[in-house]
This record gives sequence, C-alpha cells and structure tokens, in this order.
Amino acid sequence: MYAARRAAIGRMAAECAQLGGHGVVGVSLTMGPFPVGGGLEFKAIGTAVRAPGAMPLKRPFTSDVSGQDFAKLIADGVVPVGLALGISIGARHDDWLTRNQTSRWISGNTEVSGYTDLINNTRHDARDQLQRDVRELGAEGVVIQRMDMRVGEHECPAQEGARDHVAEMTIVGTAITHFTKSARAVERPSLAILSLDPQRRQAARIRLGKV
Repeated sequence: MYAARRAAIGRMAAECAQLGGHGVVGVSLTMGPFPVGGGLEFKAIGTAVRAPGAMPLKRPFTSDVSGQDFAKLIADGVVPVGLALGISIGARHDDWLTRNQTSRWISGNTEVSGYTDLINNTRHDARDQLQRDVRELGAEGVVIQRMDMRVGEHECPAQEGARDHVAEMTIVGTAITHFTKSARAVERPSLAILSLDPQRRQAARIRLGKV
C-alpha cells in the first residue's frame, strides 16, 4: 500500500519537475481495481505550480490542500513539505467470544468488544504511522484532508467455516513546516458560540462586520 502510493506520488513529482514547477497542489490520491490481471491501480493527480523568479527545488513538494488553502499557508509563513501517509491494516479472527456477542439468540443489543478493539487499534496505529511519516519528512506538523476506513470480512484460511474481520485505515495529509513568522494580524476573534436563532445570527454578523 505504501509502495504503490509513493510510486504514484514520485512519478507525479517527476512530471512536475519536467514542467518546471516547484510543487503540486490539490493532489488527489485514488485507488481502484486494475482492469487486467485483477490488481489495484493507484493514481495521483494534481496541479503543478511555480513561483516566478524562484530557484528550482531539488525535489518538488506535494500537497493535497487546495489552491486557496495553499495561499493561506504561504501567507501565514508555512510551506508544504510533502504528502504524509498513515496506513494500517488489522485483522481479527472470530473466536468464541465474538461469536457469542454476535449471536442474535444470546447477545441482543450489545457491543462486540473484539470488533471495537480491532477498529480502535487500527486507527491508533494509522495515526502513529502518519506521525512517523511526518518526522521522516522533516516537517513540524500535518494538515489532514482525508481519513478513510474500510471494514470487511473474509473466510479464514486456517479454519474451515470461520471468518476473519479486516479493517484498513488510510490517513492522507500535507506535512508542513514554518519558513518565517507570520506577519498577518488576526482580523477578528473567532465566534465560539453560534446561536440557532436566525435573527441572532444575523445580528452577530452585522456586529462582526462593523468591527
């Protein structure tokens, strides 16, 4: 999973360099079935950008933030470093405990603790993998755009008639770092509470507009 995605990202960055770009914004990473051979196909599509007069980079950066969000990052003294990935796949074999908890004659409306542990552990490991990827890129943080989880079940190869539950967690984000301190002052304080009354919301917008 890592190798295929990074191969697609690397080819996209190489094409960006050939175009004379400094980086790629708005990257879309997709995965789908390959029509021949039953494999998987990974695609990385984005928009190459460059700053007029700037020196070419040794390796173009990659980012899945939009053009508008990219401009906000630059205005705040933050630059994208590259795409960071956190991928984890966990599996759990059905045992007597999960079978009892999922039996409609015994369990009723109750939590299946084994499946909960599978989901929580897979998510936690994916976040750890993402943090490791950010550190390896030399970045200070990450802006997460996508968090996808797929859950399925398969026949257990070791025991006839048994099932294995599989959870796949993928986190994709843009690793970022500061290149300068932001000189942009905060325009107005954040609105911490939003009223459900439309008249009060309109009055709040008018007050904020006068500030």
